[in-house]
Formats: sequence, structure tokens, C-alpha cells
Amino acid sequence: MEIGFDVISDLNLGPDDSFNWEGKVTSLYCIVAGNISSDLRTIWQTLLHLSRLYQGVFYVIGSLEYKDSDDFEATTKAIQRLGTKIHNVAILEHHVVILDGLALVGCNGWSNDQKYFDGSFEFRALNKKLEDAKYLKNSISKLQTHLDVKKIMVVTSTIPKKELYFGELPDNDDELYLDLCLDEDTEVKITKWVFGTHKKIVDTTIDNVNYINNPYTAKPYWAKRVNIEI
Repeated sequence: MEIGFDVISDLNLGPDDSFNWEGKVTSLYCIVAGNISSDLRTIWQTLLHLSRLYQGVFYVIGSLEYKDSDDFEATTKAIQRLGTKIHNVAILEHHVVILDGLALVGCNGWSNDQKYFDGSFEFRALNKKLEDAKYLKNSISKLQTHLDVKKIMVVTSTIPKKELYFGELPDNDDELYLDLCLDEDTEVKITKWVFGTHKKIVDTTIDNVNYINNPYTAKPYWAKRVNIEI
């Protein structure tokens, strides 16, 4: 059986920006790999719009969503509440969804991109990145023996592997990359890793893992379809 997803990310919408996805759907499901907006109402409107077009929308919260936040936990809970009000939207924030033998494991991951940081934000984001790295490691380890899970797709807002910068490393490269969690994939269940934050479209395979992103940079903008055989 094959499952298809439309991948989008990094919409970077302001309160006055419009986003219309009518006529661009190619799959039953959609993955949003972070950075919709720092405005809660815009996040709500975007997820609601996508929910009317897809059978399921899977969304990880990006660093942009916290840009104006003084309380990360409060912002996370506010976005999670939005998800509970839209029946076919799942917020992949330390949350695993199992869909027909495929486990979607998601978290922010916290971008190394300097544009999201200022002062204390950088320190708080680094602590959150450590938490996310631990979460991925533990979750992937547990899923190795889960009988209902045949494949795993990881979804993060941040770039998970140093090589995916293609030599253009961020200014504050803290040398912590989420791909360390792949050491836990002893049953080789991870075949796809969808991510955001990269400036260019990426579709490349490294050590048998296909890394994919599709940022909202080019106009016209189209979904990138990802298929997984279960």
C-alpha cells in the first residue's frame, strides 16, 4: 500500500497576507513543516483552510511561531488548542501519529537560523532543541518494536543534518543535529525525513534516508508530493 503526502513549509505569513491552496492538492494528506506565522490568528486560518482540502493535516510548529513569544510553553499550548478545534489537524509536537502502518514522528527541532534569534531567545531555543533531540531519540527507539509500525517518517521544522546545508552553515551553528536519533533506528524503519527552514527545495538521499523540504519561496508555489510504500 502506498500513502501520499503533500509537503509545504515556511509560508512565513503576516497578519495581512493571504494564502489560497485551492486547486493545488495532489494527495489525501498534507504535511506542514513549520514556520506558518508568528500570528496565532493567521496560523488558525491557514490550518482551517488546509483542513477543508485534505483528509488529514500534520503540522510541526516552527521557530517563527515563537518569534514574538515571551513564554514558549504558553505559545505551544495555544497552538495545540487550535489543533483540537479542527478535527483533521494533528499537531506533531512530541506526538506520534500511526497511519496504516506508518508512524509520523514530529517536533520543532529549533532552527539554527540567526533570523529567529535575539538575546535570551537563543538560549531558550537551545534548551528546547536538546529536549526535542531527546524526544526523537526515545520515540524512535520505542517504535522499533511496535508491531503496528512498518515505516517511520520524521517531520521537523529545522534542518536535521549538517550536510543538508550544502556548505551554507548558519551563523550560530551549535553543532547539534537531530539526525543523531538515526542511531536508534535499528530495524531501518526510517525512510523519509521531511523538514523546513531551508531556503531552497531539497530532495536528496543520504545513507538510505530521503530528506525532503519544500519552502514557500518560488512563485507560483506548488506542493511536493511524497509517497511511502508500506
